[in-house]
Amino acid sequence: MLHHLRDFLSVPAGRGHRFPAARVAAGLLIPLLVLILLDRTDLTMCAIFGSLTGVFGRSEPHWRRLRHQTHSGALMCLTVAAGVSMSLAGRSDWEVVAAATLIAGVISIAADYLRVRPAGPFTYIFAFTATADAPFNGSVGEAALAAGGGALTAILLGIAGRLHARRHTPAVPRTPAPPPMWPAILRHSARYITAVAAAGSLAVLVGPGHSYWAMLAACAPIAAADAARTPLRAVHFLLGTYAGVLLSALLLQPDWTPVQLAVLLTLLQFAGEVYVIRHYALAMVFLTPVALLMTGFLSSQPVGELTLDRAVETTIGAAVAVVVVLLTTRRPAGSPRPETAGRTAITAGPDANRR
Repeated sequence: MLHHLRDFLSVPAGRGHRFPAARVAAGLLIPLLVLILLDRTDLTMCAIFGSLTGVFGRSEPHWRRLRHQTHSGALMCLTVAAGVSMSLAGRSDWEVVAAATLIAGVISIAADYLRVRPAGPFTYIFAFTATADAPFNGSVGEAALAAGGGALTAILLGIAGRLHARRHTPAVPRTPAPPPMWPAILRHSARYITAVAAAGSLAVLVGPGHSYWAMLAACAPIAAADAARTPLRAVHFLLGTYAGVLLSALLLQPDWTPVQLAVLLTLLQFAGEVYVIRHYALAMVFLTPVALLMTGFLSSQPVGELTLDRAVETTIGAAVAVVVVLLTTRRPAGSPRPETAGRTAITAGPDANRR
């Protein structure tokens, strides 16, 4: 326990993280300001999710980042369109859980096959369930266009650094990509399907509302695919979210103008991206308010109710994820014990491959 505590209290150096974080934040701010100028703040949530394309491959070489962000942006636009369609159709909570379960399984397979990083369907499930839960008066086409605009902005910012790269760079030999490991891909997808279905169903039955947060919380720890890392990842997610809920309660008090809210969300997203690889719990302190404040463009809800819902649903989802992974992971003979295998992994954030 002492080494877990030491790992939790230590924060690796931030060198190399600020510029990618600034790029992600700029990709969020630009579409928001454009929509505010156009007086279409009803589309801001869709644009925000499109802009999250910038978190994929954020530290990869430019052309690989372009490929991964193009794939991710297309998936993001599809999930936003699907979520808005559910919202417009007035689907029930159970129908949203069923759809989210299906999307989690399919996108987990697609993301693993394409080797997109960060791995897993967490961001896409966030986009689908949040837009399905939020009221929307526009059309699916407008929502997809807003998401596409946010994704395109992120992609252009992601490749813009190439303009400043050296004209001649040393040739790096390309190694052929290994073939897809389908048993592992399908097993990982099955974990997401089980966890999302269980967390969503449990939240609908006993939760106070906003059951999609339970499904999100079930997705987050599973990205740490082995049983050693998952409980630690869940602890980071829970503690960071609880602290983020308290910060959200303070930030939800003022009556922000649209421009002020856009700037605030950008600053919070920047801070979250600075820490997301270095210390996942600290990242969640800043990213949780982004999730809660983005609805401020559309509607206002009682602060106490909103923050309590988030805390309760997060606890449900994280607990379900830990149980699912522990029940579906077999530790081969001779492998490291969980307490040693997971000693330093969690401080690397949601996916060490995002480096």
